[in-house]
Amino acid sequence: MSSSSDRWPKWAMEEVWLADANPRWLAAGEQLIEQLDSALQEFGASGFEHVGSTAIPGLPAKPILDIMAQVASFDRMPEIVEALTSEGWHYVPPELDLRPYRRFLVKTDKDRRVAHLHLFLTDEPRYEEQLIFRDALLDRREWAMAYGQLKIELAERYRRDREAYSDAKAEFIEKILLERKVKVTKSMNQDLRYPIGPFRHEGEVSAQQRLEWISDIASLPTKLAAAIEGLGREQLNTPYRPDGWTVRQVTHHLADSHLNSFMRYKLALTEEQPTIKPYFEERWALLPDTLQAPVELSATLLAALHERWVILLRSMTDEDYARSFYHPESKKVSRLDIVLGTYAWHGRHHVAHITSLRQRMGW
Repeated sequence: MSSSSDRWPKWAMEEVWLADANPRWLAAGEQLIEQLDSALQEFGASGFEHVGSTAIPGLPAKPILDIMAQVASFDRMPEIVEALTSEGWHYVPPELDLRPYRRFLVKTDKDRRVAHLHLFLTDEPRYEEQLIFRDALLDRREWAMAYGQLKIELAERYRRDREAYSDAKAEFIEKILLERKVKVTKSMNQDLRYPIGPFRHEGEVSAQQRLEWISDIASLPTKLAAAIEGLGREQLNTPYRPDGWTVRQVTHHLADSHLNSFMRYKLALTEEQPTIKPYFEERWALLPDTLQAPVELSATLLAALHERWVILLRSMTDEDYARSFYHPESKKVSRLDIVLGTYAWHGRHHVAHITSLRQRMGW
């Protein structure tokens, strides 16, 4: 990702890195709880608990202490934030944290996270669920070891994506809670990676569905232009989420990706199930033109490309849409009608990255 993406602090962009189990974490957690209890008692905070993997002896973990507590309301958050700021704590407001059921602060040292503080309301069930999960791993060593192994595998897979790493642990946590007869509270947080959800379609693609998807393809350039209108250099160089692409990269990616898709259509319409050429989109996103070029260039390119693409799409027959190409990386055969839906979604997906960022940041 671009070095210009330092609109987010360095600690917000940390990779997922697990440290070996450290017996000092338990004592450090107790000491931090004493400090927080002393600092926040006057604001009604109580029920401080050390949770997360650093609270489980023998478990590998990100070397970050997770502390949670309860408050009667969030009305005194400005005072709490003021009291903790001088101690190295940073407040992550709910419009960025995207978990409205809590208030979240991060303690840093030399631009690295060292602790999290999760503040819950007194009747929030997630507070009890955290305790029950922690105690379950303390009680059952085999569960703790299985969880540790899962974390190691996920940390390798999602090294650069903290949100994906956290989400991938949810199924294991839910399974343990159900073993303990706990009714699991489903996550309320918006997934910044998929603001409109992943693409899904089952069954045959109807002619009406194709028309709707073609309409999405036709309207994308206008929607993208509106999404980036009025954004300045700093805003364009802001990632839509920590560890994500900047608005500039997203815009140029749309042009790159849809150019590739247009060419795949042309190949599939003129050859018998051609093998297409994959590309490393994450590497393309780091090339100088993607990092530096004005977004207007890709917006203009996309407008011309989609005008041609829509002419082609509207001329295609049922037999044309049944044609396909082979993807050597995924080893899948893709029909052009499903590809149409994928790219109709793809455009809305990335525009939503930009518009949801603007909404959260108040741009």
